[in-house]
Amino acid sequence: SCSQEMFSTLLMVLLWPGSCSLSIAWRSAIHRSATVTRPMRGTAFLMADSVVVTDGTDSFFGSRGVFQAIFDHGDFGRITALSSCISDAKKMLLSRQARYSGLVDVLQFSEADFAEGLAGHSIWVAANADPSALQEQVAAAEAAGITRIFAVLSSEAERASITALETTLSSSGMTYTIMRTGKLTSEGAGSGLKLGEIDLPVCEDVNKDDIFRFVTEALTLSSAYARSFTVCPSADDSQLKQMRFAGCDRREEIDALLRGQITERSPDEMAASEQTAEQEEEVEQLEAEDSLAREEELKMLLARAKERGIENQKKMAAEVGRNGCSG
Repeated sequence: SCSQEMFSTLLMVLLWPGSCSLSIAWRSAIHRSATVTRPMRGTAFLMADSVVVTDGTDSFFGSRGVFQAIFDHGDFGRITALSSCISDAKKMLLSRQARYSGLVDVLQFSEADFAEGLAGHSIWVAANADPSALQEQVAAAEAAGITRIFAVLSSEAERASITALETTLSSSGMTYTIMRTGKLTSEGAGSGLKLGEIDLPVCEDVNKDDIFRFVTEALTLSSAYARSFTVCPSADDSQLKQMRFAGCDRREEIDALLRGQITERSPDEMAASEQTAEQEEEVEQLEAEDSLAREEELKMLLARAKERGIENQKKMAAEVGRNGCSG
């Protein structure tokens, strides 16, 4: 987590003119993020929590990266791929990376019917989900023992069906998160993200690894519980860079994003910030040049003083010599 030593550094880089409220918000974010921890792999916690992943397309081609993200950055003893065909699922998921990383040690496959496939798991990640179909599965999921559901909706999901799904999930006993996003691509990894309302128009393309990491962390972050939102790429990654400069990790970044402590500035605000930064750079350059000029002037004055001192010594020596001869 962000260390206390880095806290003052973060405040220094965040203090734009008139940003008192911003600095207070970030102080709160850093304070809360210190508690954003996860248990270590191999603890008893893992024996109680396991994840089952489904894909609304019945193919893990588009969502296969979420399995690796859950394994790499989560702490679960079992990850199950539930689909209609185990052999097809294995073709998608048993990659070289899965073998070398150790994912295969916790990855299981099932082609059982829905309720049976969910039984024995506590967390359900529904990728490329259709909200209408998902709504019909909520009761069965709860009966199977699911306590946490994270639904990644297809970009074509309609608002009416999302609203109905929200109503059903909020009245269930499960902790839920509903998320929409743009088309997943391989470009732009590690860039900024922003949260918006669930009914926003489909946003720009977003990096799939960033989304899968977001899902993994949000599974166990209380700031994502009972929430519906859209995740889109952000043109403003300045706050993200500042958090990384301060030593915050991805989990803390995602928690701050969910809490509304990372927001996208307007184009005018970004332009004003860039102008301020340029002005500050110009002032620093002028100060450096002025300091260098004063240093050169001081050297010149010292050199002149030295020359005058040498001349005075010569005059005094000559005067002493003349006085000695006359005596």
